[in-house]
Amino acid sequence: MKGFARDLLELLRILENYPLLSYSEHAKMLNVSTQTLSRRVEKLQNEDMLRKVHSTLKPEKMELEKYVVIFEIAEIDQLEQLELSCDIHPYTSSRNRLFGQFYGVYAVFDIPKGSEKHLVSFLDFTLGREFCSHYQMFKSVGRRLFYPQPLHNNITDIDEFDIDEYFSRKIEIKTISDEKASSANSVIEFHPIHLLILRDITTNMRTPVSKLAHKYKLYLELDKSRERFDTLPKGFRPYLEEFFSDKRTENAVYIDFKKKYQYIINNIVEDYWWGVNRKYFEMFVRFTYIIFDITKAEKSRLFSLFKEFRPPFSIYIEDLGKNIGLTFSLPPYYQIKVSYWIKSNYERFSVYLADSFGNNATKYRFYVHNYDLKNLKWREDKDWMLDGVVKGIQEKIANNQ
Repeated sequence: MKGFARDLLELLRILENYPLLSYSEHAKMLNVSTQTLSRRVEKLQNEDMLRKVHSTLKPEKMELEKYVVIFEIAEIDQLEQLELSCDIHPYTSSRNRLFGQFYGVYAVFDIPKGSEKHLVSFLDFTLGREFCSHYQMFKSVGRRLFYPQPLHNNITDIDEFDIDEYFSRKIEIKTISDEKASSANSVIEFHPIHLLILRDITTNMRTPVSKLAHKYKLYLELDKSRERFDTLPKGFRPYLEEFFSDKRTENAVYIDFKKKYQYIINNIVEDYWWGVNRKYFEMFVRFTYIIFDITKAEKSRLFSLFKEFRPPFSIYIEDLGKNIGLTFSLPPYYQIKVSYWIKSNYERFSVYLADSFGNNATKYRFYVHNYDLKNLKWREDKDWMLDGVVKGIQEKIANNQ
């Protein structure tokens, strides 16, 4: 991160390592006033260098199943239609463009348990309409590990970190059976407040609990014609009127709201990190590897290694059943070393160059309408997961949108 003042780098380091602390606590660490720190953060946000604290959710804790889908395209013009398809599908949680050996999209879908057939039908639709030339689908088994790239420890000198030594370290291996994958112990019945909290914390976890509660109460003052996804979703008003009823004391409402908030944070949030616009720093290359038919023992070794010795670069590892997904964000020299190590140690693997900047990498807000409030379950019918999606895609394309 050459060319940036030391105090700026120290500020970003503090924010990244302690994303949910208050500004006053951040200010004490930097020995500045809260007002000074607040102005610096606001300036970074205005310059699009610093974004918000994003979070990812544990789909298994919500009776959802996670699928990773890799789309390959034959023509670059297919990208827009493919991305449009992902944008419209209600259960897409994120997507990234892929470059390199081929072009395509890396998409993640969190769908209701037992609805895989509708997802496959949707994927076949994109294939039949020639939005893609091929796709691969992998089911996550609920075991994953994510470490954001630490700004305070970026690799800039090729002699600083020995990739070969790191991957060959001897460690105590924890077998998969010793570590229980995230799973829901019982069926969750969501209250609309839960859903609104999930919607907002996926893109901004720093909003104080009291401010969120006040925000939802203000929704009741909106004209009904203004009820929409980004404010008060249709159908939520009666539930909020009951929750914020004048018959309940302010204290009772706040305590109830805080319980619902803490339940989400303690049980459903998987990871969170401060969104730093890394194109202002080293533009590290992000590679994703799918290693096929990996042994249970080797899979456990990799999870144990990353847990016991956190590497000084971004790492995401996910158990995909018989396969495993690995994503690294490294300078080119180290990326070559990692690729060589993978080629030397595994027989079958695929490698993808992922774009993580701008509109080429989209993270979607939790979509509250996926949950049927009346029947207290996820919407998994064919019309919601396929027919309506196909119709929406066709209308957008026909209208040149």
